[in-house]
Amino acid sequence: MAETLIFKNVFLIDGTGSEPREDATVVVADGRIKEVGGPAAKAPAGRVIDLDGKTLMPGLIDAHVHVGNIEIRNHLTAQLPPAVYVLKTCRNLETDLDLGFTTLRDAAGLDPGFRAAVDQGLVRGPRLLLSITPLAQSGGSSSVYGPGPDQPMVRNALGIYPEICDGADQVRAAARRTLGRGADQIKVFADGEVLSAQAADRAKPGQSKFCVEELKAAVDVAEAAGTYVMAHVYAPRAIRNAVLAGVRSIEHGNLMDEETAGMMARAGAFYVPTLLTYDLLVKGGKAIGLDDRSMEKLALVGQSGRRAVELAHRAGVKIASGSDIVGPGQDRKGEELIIKAEILGAMGAIVSATKTNAELLNLDDRLGTVEVGKLADLIVLDGNPLKNVGLFADGRKTVRLVLKEGRVMKDLLD
Repeated sequence: MAETLIFKNVFLIDGTGSEPREDATVVVADGRIKEVGGPAAKAPAGRVIDLDGKTLMPGLIDAHVHVGNIEIRNHLTAQLPPAVYVLKTCRNLETDLDLGFTTLRDAAGLDPGFRAAVDQGLVRGPRLLLSITPLAQSGGSSSVYGPGPDQPMVRNALGIYPEICDGADQVRAAARRTLGRGADQIKVFADGEVLSAQAADRAKPGQSKFCVEELKAAVDVAEAAGTYVMAHVYAPRAIRNAVLAGVRSIEHGNLMDEETAGMMARAGAFYVPTLLTYDLLVKGGKAIGLDDRSMEKLALVGQSGRRAVELAHRAGVKIASGSDIVGPGQDRKGEELIIKAEILGAMGAIVSATKTNAELLNLDDRLGTVEVGKLADLIVLDGNPLKNVGLFADGRKTVRLVLKEGRVMKDLLD
């Protein structure tokens, strides 16, 4: 059982967007937050931790990760020996926890065995919400689908393939199969991709993939099971199709226009910008072997991502947060908050990765804010991220304590 912890002299950022509180007291017991009060708050017996000069805040949530994309391309990841693939993926999970991420939504590729291993304490990692097998159309030649409808490209050494489906009936059946494998939500590729399998690849952002009827079939299946659909999209047409179909989670959206942002706001859809991955790939893609076609597409969407977030922010869209890093650099996920802070401000970036992400994942009754009764997913930062949002860039050093459901997962406090 998790020990009782009493945090004193707390600089508290509670994740709600409210002004931070100084000299607060936070009590954690039985895996939950039991008390949030001032310096005179009553506290039971337990371990007292003085946080003078440090910040206590909710554990971070990353709503778009690919922890198992070890190499920059799926077919290279699939060539890794299974044991090597599993161990490298587990290292990524441990790193994410050390960075302060206590919950991850994997955007397709992870086998449900990883979630079981984390839940059973075999791997020290964040809570996992899995998409497992993404849904994609036939006829593609990109690294997502493989060369045709009967030859989907394997994503990893454990044999996770995309579901290739055409028409509402096939989409419906594919969504049901994916949920049957243990998926927490359904992921669909509703637009073209950036990373090519080869230079001749025709797939590109702006090449919408599923029609509204097909997307609605996935949404109907997901909602019947008490969950939702997340859609890979870039351009207005694909975004509009997804919103009209009732898709809850709009991923990337780099080529969004003002009209589409307004449509998303009116529909109550969540927007998950993933800005960091484009910065990293635009700067380092050539060095890791990306072809010219992929680099052209990266330049197109990379230059537009910040403007899309600005449009969404002005329109009142609920802006969540994801990093989407593939291949090397998975330890840089915290930098996503730094980029978002350029547009949303430091507090807005924090809220996007805590409260808003929890709402998106339907976990806001348990996670995302420091409030009495919620699970004690908490982190302690060495400093004030409102004054220095760069603290998130090197979370392995600056995140001094990580709690997951009240259990100490990392402790660098003196």
